[in-house]
Amino acid sequence: MEYFPENETKSISDIRAGSEAAYRSVYLYYYDRLCVYVLNFTSDREVAEDVVQEVFLKLWTRRKELKPEGSLNGYLYTLAYHEFVNAFRQNKQRDKELEAFRLKSLSELLEGNEDAFQRKLEQVKKAIEELPPRCKEIFILNKQHGMRHKEIAAQLDISVKTVENQVGKAMAQLRKKVTSDSLMLLFLLKKALTT
Repeated sequence: MEYFPENETKSISDIRAGSEAAYRSVYLYYYDRLCVYVLNFTSDREVAEDVVQEVFLKLWTRRKELKPEGSLNGYLYTLAYHEFVNAFRQNKQRDKELEAFRLKSLSELLEGNEDAFQRKLEQVKKAIEELPPRCKEIFILNKQHGMRHKEIAAQLDISVKTVENQVGKAMAQLRKKVTSDSLMLLFLLKKALTT
């Protein structure tokens, strides 16, 4: 089944009814177009692809909400824009928090507070060791080796969603066991935590 914009109403109706063939045809038609659109906002192809993947995930999970006489084209481009803005805000906030912590930690080290620093480091190492094996493996690849979710999924032959869930699970468990200052060491000292 091939998607044609002039048959948009039928495609919407088919997708609403759960037709995977209609969904796939829309995906094939719009995927590259949406990536190019998102690349207008970022030069990072991986970010653009992640955003577009999220758009199509939402298209499927929210398919019952599609308006039968609506514009699929308008819906997808609007969704892509909002997904990019959300991703940008999350990344910007995370970068701000990481930089603030990095400066604070470096300041502590320069002031000679080595014992406190080592205690925090050991606390984090211990908490990571207590994670379930698969969760620990995915977490280390992401947070300590800096691999993106998509790269981990490809390397371990699992879905990106599984990677996201495991990283989220690991972070939730670590938050229960260590202070937020200690937890931020993951981002500051990637290599030190694996030795």
